[in-house]
Amino acid sequence: MKAVFIGNDPRAAEIATLSIRLRWPDAEVETTGSANAAMDLVESVSPDIVFLHPDFTDLTLSQSIQELRRFTNLPILVLGYQQDEMEVITALESGADDYVRLPCDLTEIMTRVWALQRRAGLLPTREQETPLHSGPLMVNPSTYEVFLRGERISLTSTEFRLLYLLVRNRGTVVQHHTLERAIWGEQADTAGLVKKYVQRLRRKLRDNARDPRWIASVHGVGYRFIGPPPGQA
Repeated sequence: MKAVFIGNDPRAAEIATLSIRLRWPDAEVETTGSANAAMDLVESVSPDIVFLHPDFTDLTLSQSIQELRRFTNLPILVLGYQQDEMEVITALESGADDYVRLPCDLTEIMTRVWALQRRAGLLPTREQETPLHSGPLMVNPSTYEVFLRGERISLTSTEFRLLYLLVRNRGTVVQHHTLERAIWGEQADTAGLVKKYVQRLRRKLRDNARDPRWIASVHGVGYRFIGPPPGQA
């Protein structure tokens, strides 16, 4: 296990390090206090997860997450002391996968990291899964890649997990709370996030909510993937 911690708070860095070593005793954690320098560090280290503590001054939290998302789909976990709900929403909407408020129990962070690894396909449970096809759309859980008519569609890991769940359950209505639990876990405050991520997916898939080809809304219930069966154009 390799991790990168971006932030200037030594206590937060220690919490991140101790939490992952509960499960991965040999985990290596590289730290940097500069968000700009972190981009090169993440590329060179190729970590399994990125921790962000939003106390750096060269970039905002939103900017740093967006810069990371330009070149990586690795899980991003934000550790923050803020009680402001807007920081949580900003982090998740910018592309972070989870947000944990400090102080908290080390096992909570360890559990969140393990869940992100599993959902991101970085644990063996997904290594044997085969790509899913729907007409010209291909979703590959082993590489976290999506192609539409041969063109690679750039998705965050959260967007990918949402699309994967919908495609895997093609034709079935997946309820809002099912999607929330599967992607963010039981304890996360995710009100309205599924809708926002579906909107982002539709934009990237060039889908239309009023006349959908890929993702249909079932008012008050959830979403249903309505793409064509494999092999059908």
